[in-house]
Amino acid sequence: MNETVQNYGGGRGLLTILSLCSFFIGLDSLVVSPLIPQILNLTNTSLEQGGLLITAYALFYGLTAPLFGPISDKVGRKSMIVTGMLIFSIGTFFTGISNDFDTILVFRAVTGISGAIVMPSIFALVGDKFSDKERGKAMGKVMGAMIGSTVLGVPIGAFISELVNWQMTFRVIGFIAFLVFFITLIGLPKTRPQNQISVSPIKTYFGQFKTAFTNPSVLYALLTTLLWTIGLHTMFAYIGVFYNEKFNLSAGGIGIVIFIAGLASVIGNILGGKWSDKIGKKKVVYFASLLSAVFVLIFSSLTVNLVLTVLMHVLWSTSIGVGQSSLTTLISQLSPKVRGTVMSLNSSAMYLGMTIASGSASLILVDFTFLALGVLCAVSATLVLPVIRKIIITENTSGNPPEVLSKVL
Repeated sequence: MNETVQNYGGGRGLLTILSLCSFFIGLDSLVVSPLIPQILNLTNTSLEQGGLLITAYALFYGLTAPLFGPISDKVGRKSMIVTGMLIFSIGTFFTGISNDFDTILVFRAVTGISGAIVMPSIFALVGDKFSDKERGKAMGKVMGAMIGSTVLGVPIGAFISELVNWQMTFRVIGFIAFLVFFITLIGLPKTRPQNQISVSPIKTYFGQFKTAFTNPSVLYALLTTLLWTIGLHTMFAYIGVFYNEKFNLSAGGIGIVIFIAGLASVIGNILGGKWSDKIGKKKVVYFASLLSAVFVLIFSSLTVNLVLTVLMHVLWSTSIGVGQSSLTTLISQLSPKVRGTVMSLNSSAMYLGMTIASGSASLILVDFTFLALGVLCAVSATLVLPVIRKIIITENTSGNPPEVLSKVL
């Protein structure tokens, strides 16, 4: 039987460590966005290739995350988290001492893999150590740390690059992440393997994809996450370049804008959660999807008035936040029979969405303007509507977890 969280100071110390890890994993995936103009200038790289800095991280995270989940069942959560944080700190630091674009991409891929090692084990450890009554709150704190990395960490990273250079941003993150590695090594409780069945992780890896593509409920949930992520990151991947080219903002100025927009997204998440309890999760997602489509179209078309542009950016971020909390809650209510698979694959769907978004943005900007990115975001957000209709939550009065059934309309 698993040790309970009460053995670790009521879980506060455990959650603090897990939240620290989540903060840095989330930070490294997005901190590069406002730094792209500086990196491209230093490495003498074309504008269209800037999105590859996000693609390299997201692609390798998305492809490998389902593999490391079953491995953590065999070797224990702590071993995976400690190993992942060590690789993460090294990969991030070496990103900051690289001057060649291809070398930077390699280390971005390494940090993406390390993130995939860490996060599935963090989510699994929360599930192992916290009871049903406490698990949601605990998971919320871990996810909140990832959101906080956008609100606080990304602007701070931009300011460091403004004061020194973009390399220093990655060096600082890598150094602090190395300290977090020692904290996890010393502070995390020892965890025993959860899965004693001798099943190959590779077989389990491909088995998860088989489940996803043969179970309509899972497929629709992952497709919804994929579309929602594309609707956000196609524009966000080049948000630093957008503000730099259109309004001549420096990395520090871009950091301020991202801070304001990130704060708006956090507020949107809080409001969306409250509204979804009152009027229903699907209604909130419908409403948020339509509003985000409208605001991102207006935002991407503005090229003169900075104040109005930032306002539209804030409204877009708020809409994304409102929908995100409702969508996450909806997906978390899948049938218990497929919940474990969805938890490991949903993260992959999100990061593969980032990969598609940043890669598409790179190709689009070769021949088109930022408005084309806004159009793709709007289309993706709108496509969420028919897909999410195919997931039906049945009311349950027995006290058992609600089942999610798929329905082809």
